[in-house]
Amino acid sequence: MRALFVTFAWKSHLYPMVPFASALRAGGHEVLVAAGPGFAGTITDAGLPAVQVGEDVDVRSDAAAAYAGWNPRRHDETEDPGAVRQRAGTYSRLATDSAVAMGKDLYAFARSWSPDFVVYEPMAVIAPGLAGHLGVPSVRMPWGIDYLASIMRRRGGLLTDLARERSVDLDAAFGDVTLDPCPPSMQIGYDLYRQLIRYIPYNGPAVLPQHLRTPPARPRILVTWGGSLHDLGWHDGILGPGIVDVLGRQPRYDVVVATTDQQKRLYSDLPGNVVHIGPIALHLALPSCDAIIHQGGAGTTMTAMSAGVPQLIIPWAPDAVINAEQIREAGAGHLISPGDLDTTSLDEALTAFLDNLASYRHGATQLKEEHDSQPTPAQVVTEFERHRDHGTGPWGR
Repeated sequence: MRALFVTFAWKSHLYPMVPFASALRAGGHEVLVAAGPGFAGTITDAGLPAVQVGEDVDVRSDAAAAYAGWNPRRHDETEDPGAVRQRAGTYSRLATDSAVAMGKDLYAFARSWSPDFVVYEPMAVIAPGLAGHLGVPSVRMPWGIDYLASIMRRRGGLLTDLARERSVDLDAAFGDVTLDPCPPSMQIGYDLYRQLIRYIPYNGPAVLPQHLRTPPARPRILVTWGGSLHDLGWHDGILGPGIVDVLGRQPRYDVVVATTDQQKRLYSDLPGNVVHIGPIALHLALPSCDAIIHQGGAGTTMTAMSAGVPQLIIPWAPDAVINAEQIREAGAGHLISPGDLDTTSLDEALTAFLDNLASYRHGATQLKEEHDSQPTPAQVVTEFERHRDHGTGPWGR
């Protein structure tokens, strides 16, 4: 089979698709990943072949502009219908601009290459129409918890209005099948044709630091704050340094800080129980950890879920709120709204989480066991082969 992957030019959108693409290649199938020219290096660094289509769009600057001045501590930013509509419209335009930039070139290439199916992440809005044009299935891969399904459940009217304005078939955005990495306890309750798939963490090139090669003598807490908040200019939302200050006053914990190089300078004068290991693929760090405290990014949330590690999430971005809510509902961790920190001290919030760690560990273990029962990417490849041969599943829709 031939599989054409299509992605928005953002690492955290590509990375969740890498294990499935690699499993297809390992199974003897052909894979190409299409994106703007400037993103080809990120694709090839993941060990996948890239096809450069169209022109580059400065998605980073445009995304930062979409949320300029965003502060979830302000009610008008998070709930005011006008503000929500403006943000949704800006992100919709960003996805549309990216689709237009690659459209002509992508369609021409796809017609000549003739893939058997198209795999895409939710911001690659051009992909379902491309698959329909080719007469092949479209396979949607969310980054983690299904953000689009959540928006449809919460604000379906808003999306419907935006889709009508842009003459978009919103139903088609979900494709023929959703490859869902979430166990049922984490899923958004929205009627979709799903194929479950186990989440295999891919966080880029990885090296195991010396500090993590031996088990800690005391409970180990991992603190990380992703990279997107810095990229989007949400520096007020980078709460990791304050958390490390609090944990540094509690020597019964071994604290590991894993952050980007850009954030490293924010962590200075570290006490003896805190070690900064810099950027790291989190799946290497988490097996030795008793808990993780983070901002709620999809990759961090899903990697911690797959490792069975309790999570304390202080979400700043809108999608992170959804991630945190689903982890809390599954009993695998706790959520603290940034606005709550105006009335509750960080010390109190961290103490409450750590005092209840045994309960969260039980929930995180159950969630991991549920997740581990889902088929691996290699098993999904085998299932797709069967469907392709018999005209069933995505090929029968």
